[in-house]
Amino acid sequence: MANRSQRMLLFTGAYAEEDQSGVCIYEFNEDSGELKLLDEVSGIKNPTFLNVDADNRRLYAIGEMAEQGGKAGEVVSFEIDPAAGKLIERNRVRSVSSSTCHIQRDESSKYLIVSSYHGGLVGLLSIDEEGLAGELLDEKKHSDLVPVREAQQARAHSAFYSPDGKYVFVQDLGLDKILSYTINPDTNELSFHGETQLEEGVGPRHLAFHPSGVYAYVINELNSSVTVLRYIQDEGRLAVLETISTLPVDFDGESYCAEIVVSEDGKTVYGSNRGHDSIVVFSVHEDTGYLSPVQYISTEGGHPRHFTLMPGGKFMVVANRDGNNLVLFNVDPEDGKLAFTGYTVSQSKPVCVKPAVFQL
Repeated sequence: MANRSQRMLLFTGAYAEEDQSGVCIYEFNEDSGELKLLDEVSGIKNPTFLNVDADNRRLYAIGEMAEQGGKAGEVVSFEIDPAAGKLIERNRVRSVSSSTCHIQRDESSKYLIVSSYHGGLVGLLSIDEEGLAGELLDEKKHSDLVPVREAQQARAHSAFYSPDGKYVFVQDLGLDKILSYTINPDTNELSFHGETQLEEGVGPRHLAFHPSGVYAYVINELNSSVTVLRYIQDEGRLAVLETISTLPVDFDGESYCAEIVVSEDGKTVYGSNRGHDSIVVFSVHEDTGYLSPVQYISTEGGHPRHFTLMPGGKFMVVANRDGNNLVLFNVDPEDGKLAFTGYTVSQSKPVCVKPAVFQL
């Protein structure tokens, strides 16, 4: 039975207009694997990515705001009441000078980092003493930092910290590069550290580190592949090892990758295919970090934009944007393969799923 002094919640973000529910909270039943809707929040345009700070009971959602005939990013901070399963909006601040697609937080909950696909930039925001998003501290444009060919356009898609917390790796889909930064705590600025060049046309989107801290995996949206990298800690850089397709060899349709996740035990890597509408399951070779595909399974809905392994690793929840549903899978503890449970929840255009366990 589940521990009654704890509560596992699932937070979802979606494409939504301001008058529609964009952020939802579900209670996750660890025994049955079912989801129960507890709360839903409107008033934010396209809260498509979330970050949850369970320890401090805070949730941060990105959003869009109109600015001088264009779009700017905003961050909305919520207080989480896990016992009631409710969100209380605490503040909202403008982030960067273009709409954003991703938000990240450091382990000490001092900074937020937002990525802008359309602006090709990253922004650094403070988190104040109350745990609320604060002022924009720094904004970096990738086209000011690295060469951009005429046919290219910078498209920053996500930012992830290295396992040691020293570096931030930003995936730029348009430049086929991973840019690395450090954060200067004295000036509260992003300092460009270096870049990793990937194959032309792959389109890096999201990144996940192996729990060993030795390897990283970036999912490439445009050519449906995963690139395996070695993290060289003393230099703060990533070295390319191999690139492997996320699609079965007999598939010849159109498909684009989205999310990548590494299992808690480090034995399995998962990626989502939009078009093939599947999750690919890779086994990890322990001695090299290389990948071998072991399963391609339907997501039971169109356009699996995001997915997550629930804490404990027994279940996976997939958000199908065009299927308008959340779909639950069992995870085999031996080989990491997935099995559809038959259980789905209807939700309009879900594109982000973030679980968290709260002490009550």
